[in-house]
Amino acid sequence: MTNFIGILHILAALILIVLVLIQDSKSDGALGIGGASGSNSLLGATGAQTLAGKMTVWAAIIFACTCLTLAVLTSSHTKSVVDGLPLPAAPVTQENPAAEASGVTQGQSATAPAATETTPAATAAPATK
Repeated sequence: MTNFIGILHILAALILIVLVLIQDSKSDGALGIGGASGSNSLLGATGAQTLAGKMTVWAAIIFACTCLTLAVLTSSHTKSVVDGLPLPAAPVTQENPAAEASGVTQGQSATAPAATETTPAATAAPATK
């Protein structure tokens, strides 16, 4: 879908460029194609918009619609680049109400240190000969 609209957008842009270049200015057209003033008029020599003018308006409308459609289709759903970043890890704080009640400060641990713990291998009886 996006590829189709992109190709349509490029074609509308090229057609719009060509149509603007062949438009009549106050004197002659941009490419010097002028001739009689009524030769390229759609409804008559005076007061009516030329065929190239009407085609330019429609090409500009198509160009604007494809611009908006491509902008909507290709936009991301985040509002900011920062919204896509991962959240920072919050500092882990473990609150122990029993430790606070026993008077243990924040830097101390209420449990015994790991070095004083005994393991089954340390308490096993020594092997006899």
